[in-house]
Amino acid sequence: MGIPSHVPFSTSRLISGVPREQDGVVTNDQIRPIREISFVVRMAMRVSRAKWFTFLRRVFHYQNGTRSHLGDNPFNLCGWMMLEFVALLVQICVTSITLFVSKEERPVWPMRIWVVGYDFGCVVSLLILCWRYRHYHLGGGDDGVNFPDLEQQRDNEESRGLHFVNKCKASLDLIFALWFVMGNVWVFDSRFGSLNGAPKLHILCITILFWNAITYSFPFLLFILFCICVPLISSCIGYNMNLGSAEKGASDDQISQLHCWKFKLVDNSFDAGNSSPAKDNPECCICLTKYKDKEEIRQLPCSHIFHKKCVDQWLTIISCCPLCKQGLDR
Repeated sequence: MGIPSHVPFSTSRLISGVPREQDGVVTNDQIRPIREISFVVRMAMRVSRAKWFTFLRRVFHYQNGTRSHLGDNPFNLCGWMMLEFVALLVQICVTSITLFVSKEERPVWPMRIWVVGYDFGCVVSLLILCWRYRHYHLGGGDDGVNFPDLEQQRDNEESRGLHFVNKCKASLDLIFALWFVMGNVWVFDSRFGSLNGAPKLHILCITILFWNAITYSFPFLLFILFCICVPLISSCIGYNMNLGSAEKGASDDQISQLHCWKFKLVDNSFDAGNSSPAKDNPECCICLTKYKDKEEIRQLPCSHIFHKKCVDQWLTIISCCPLCKQGLDR
C-alpha cells in the first residue's frame, strides 16, 4: 500500500503513538515530541467537535456561500435567539437606567437623543425577534382538521409576513449602521469635551459603540478564524480541524464489531482466515511500517486492512477509511 495524499507524515506517526525505529534504536528525545504533539491534537479535536465551533463554521459558510446549497439560517436557532433576547434586554435596561440617572448632565453634542434613538431601535429589534421566534419555533402546532384551502391561505399570509419582517430587519440594520457612524462623530469629536460635562452619557455611548464595533466586525473575525488561523493550526499539528468538526469519530461498540485477526506471513502471501493472497511487502498506511508476524490486524467494511492499534485510534477521530474515505455502517 502506498502513502495516501491526505495523511501527512506527522499525523501517521502521531496516530500510531509509537515512533518508528531507526537502526533499531528509539531514544527518549524521539518519544517526547510525539507525546506533546498528541496532547495538542487532542485539544484540537475537542475544539473542532465543540458545538460553538460547529456553529461558527455554519455561520461562516452561510454568510459566504450560496444559500441554495446550505441549510437553514443558523441565526434562527433557538439558542441564538435567546442570546439575542438577553443582549437586547440588557442594552434596553442599561440605557434606560443611565438616561434616568443622568438627567442633570448637559453634553455638548445631543448624546441623549442618540441614546434614545438607539434604545428605540433595540425595542423594535426585540419585537422583530419575538415575531421570528414565534414564526420559527411556535407556529407548527394546529389542533383540529386542516383544510387545503385554509392551509394554503395561511402559508401565503405567513410568507408575506416573513418577507415584511425581513425587510424591516434589513432597514433597521441600515439605520443602526448610520446611527453608529453618527455616534462616532458626536462622541469622539476632539473639538468638544463631552466627558467633563456628561461623564455617564459619554461612557455609555463609548460602551455602546464598542459593542457595535464588535458585532459589525464579527464576519471579519470569522474570516480570520476559518481562513487563516484554522488552516495554519491544522498544517502545524497535522490534524484537519475542519474535517474533524464535520466527521465524528466512531464509538467503541462500532470499532469492536469490525473484523480483526493476527497477521501471518507465509511465502509473501497474506493469510486472512480465508487464505486470500496479499501484495508483496504489505504495510500499514497509517504508521508506514510493514506488518509483522502475529500482529493484530483490523479490516474495515471497504476491505482495507491496517494495524489494529493504528486504525482504532484513527476511527476515534474520523469514522471513515484513511484510504478511500468510506464511512462505517451506523
